[in-house]
Amino acid sequence: MKTLRTAAVGAGRIGWQYHLPQTVEHDGFELVAVVDPLADRLAEAAREFDTKGYSDHQSMLSEQKPDLVVICSPTPFHVEQAIAAFEAGCDVFCDKPVAPSLDEAERIFSTAEKHGRKFMAYQPHRTHTICLALQDILSQGLIGPVYMMRRGQSRWRRRNDWQAWKKNGGGMLNNYGPHAIDQLLYVTGSKATKVSCSLRKVASLGDADDVAKVSMETDNGIVIDIDINQASAWRTDTWDVFGQTGTAIYDRPTKTWNVRYFLPGELPELSVQEGMAAEGRIYKVGEIDDWREKQFPISDYERTDFYQKCYEYFGLDAEPFVTVAQTRELMRVLDVCKRSASEGGWG
Repeated sequence: MKTLRTAAVGAGRIGWQYHLPQTVEHDGFELVAVVDPLADRLAEAAREFDTKGYSDHQSMLSEQKPDLVVICSPTPFHVEQAIAAFEAGCDVFCDKPVAPSLDEAERIFSTAEKHGRKFMAYQPHRTHTICLALQDILSQGLIGPVYMMRRGQSRWRRRNDWQAWKKNGGGMLNNYGPHAIDQLLYVTGSKATKVSCSLRKVASLGDADDVAKVSMETDNGIVIDIDINQASAWRTDTWDVFGQTGTAIYDRPTKTWNVRYFLPGELPELSVQEGMAAEGRIYKVGEIDDWREKQFPISDYERTDFYQKCYEYFGLDAEPFVTVAQTRELMRVLDVCKRSASEGGWG
């Protein structure tokens, strides 16, 4: 089994809680270095993971010459750190969003291509069991062709960290937005043809948005509606998926997708009336009395191991789990969202 000498850049929350543990738990990765400007974090990494610490990214690249650099630093540093890694002959696995804008992300993509290196973004929400269960529901055709999807995440959080500030690339559109947008475009297998967005700052202590409303239409005719709200007194985590023959709704307390649907041949007969006077002054709407129902507990599904997908791509030359084209589309949608929020209207 090929072992990838791996360096992690950033020992903050996402690096410490997600990337570093997953790196050391997988036999395909050997953690050879951690980069962070804070000495206490480097000392903690040395104790916890028995690895060498560096305060300077370039010094680490020159001394360690890793196969793979995992970038889990704040967004404003991603571009320069990725480019430096490519120029040093390393592949790059980068947290989301990969850059502050599409133009800056294109610098990453073009430099990777120039140096013949691999790049992949970390978009783990497409591996969640709630997403896998929904893919199963759609593959069975129970609700027919999908015409609309709604996704909502609400809670009360007064952000006071770096992600609360615009100058740092903060805000919930950049924080939760990449997860929700990628997740829904991945499930629908589509690109966005229309995008509209509204952003608000309500409870945050910084100046970046903590409320984001994103509406999209996809190239396969699906309306997507996303609500991200960090200023809500009620916590919600909703998914509603509407198809031509049924609806799938996720119930958070039971962690179950509830599906209600009918078979096309089961629709009651209903004649069309073109006249202005309804027969018998009764409006017949063709309601369905007996819906078919089916439940899909997400516990029945096993979450995809993203770091295994990462290893297969970087270590075994498999196809990337998240392609550059998908990351480019996500970055484009985020750019259009920001422009729409500042100018108003559809993009």
